[in-house]
Parts: sequence; structure tokens; C-alpha cells
Amino acid sequence: MSPKTPTLTTVLETTQRRLTENLGEKCTVKVHGTLNETLLKTVINIDNQKFREELRYEHEDVLEHGRLKGFILILAECNDQPIGMTYGYDEPQSRGYFLDTLASMTEGKGIGRILATLLLVHCQNKGYKHVTLYTEERDEKGRQLRRFYEKMGFTYICTEEGKGDIMQIQLTDEKVADLYAKYIANTDNINK
Repeated sequence: MSPKTPTLTTVLETTQRRLTENLGEKCTVKVHGTLNETLLKTVINIDNQKFREELRYEHEDVLEHGRLKGFILILAECNDQPIGMTYGYDEPQSRGYFLDTLASMTEGKGIGRILATLLLVHCQNKGYKHVTLYTEERDEKGRQLRRFYEKMGFTYICTEEGKGDIMQIQLTDEKVADLYAKYIANTDNINK
């Protein structure tokens, strides 16, 4: 019998404990289905700090994303300071989900993988068949972004002019439960 994907509520509780243990500070992870002014400012601030200028969204772009069907923002904080976020929304004309943005304010602590896993758990719980994203093989700092997603089970589809590398993961209970076990539930692997 293959493992069942845990509920998002269960995963959120485990994630908060793991981040608190890993970072040595009280951490919270919250899921938001809409954007208010405070969340909008937080998203824009993280976007401006973590992405080069041509990849940053304008205020109206983020507002528009927040109005799209299936929008969800997952925000992690320690001591009321953002440490990472991810958000996405439904892909038009498919039973898939689009992971628009993933950012971690502190690198090398497993935050990006944890947030991506949380989003995948949400998508599996909601019945999406796959998650798609755009990335690049390497960013301007030399980080191997495509490899980051490949380690999580995403497959490179193609490179599209103006959008970058298109990657996708097919969602199954087994695959998402394995990611949860590897990146959230298992303290030995939280930084890997």
C-alpha cells in the first residue's frame, strides 16, 4: 500500500516545529487565500530582495495574481519576520497548478524545499494532477535552480523564450508523501 499524502493542517504543524528547531527561533507558517495590504507589502518586499529587477513583479501584477482562481500564498516567519514564501494559482485549461514564486530569505536551511513541499501537499489534497513552474538553469549568482527542482521530482519540459525553463511534477500520493517525509518530517534531511 502506498503512503497517503498528509493533510495540509498536519504538515503545517510539523513544519512549524521543524523550522523552530532548525532555526532556533519561534517560526510560524500560514496559508492565505487572499491578499490584504500587509501581505501584499510583504510579497513585494521579498520579491524586491530576492529577485533581480527583470524578474520582479509590480504591485498590480501581485494583486492580479491574488485574484486568480486557486490562489494560495504560504508565508513562513520567524519572530514575526518573513523567512520565505511561495504562491501559485490554477493553470488555465488544465487540472494543474502553477507555482509562480518561491523565495527563501535565508539559504541553506531547507526553507525553499519545505515551502515547495507544502505547496505540493496543498495541490495533492485539492486534487490537482500536476504542478508547473518556470525557472532557469542557473541564476545570476550561480545557483543551480533547475537542479533544485529536479531533486524534488520536477521534470524539465523545455525552454521557452521569455519564460525560461518549464518544469513540471506529476502529483501522486506516494510522490508527495515521500517529499513530506524527506523534507519536513525527517529532521536529519531538513537541510538537504
